[in-house]
Amino acid sequence: MMMLELMRLTRETDEERRTELQTMKMGARRLRARQRQERRIEEALMELAWSRLC
Repeated sequence: MMMLELMRLTRETDEERRTELQTMKMGARRLRARQRQERRIEEALMELAWSRLC
């Protein structure tokens, strides 16, 4: 179990590092567009969650 946990953490860390590198390479305009897209997705998910509660 411990080995699987370490492997998962390593994979997550690698993915985060890869994302950070991509962000650094990205221009400011692309970064803002990506952030807007992520924000829209989060808002849509929250709206869906709230609509299911009501």
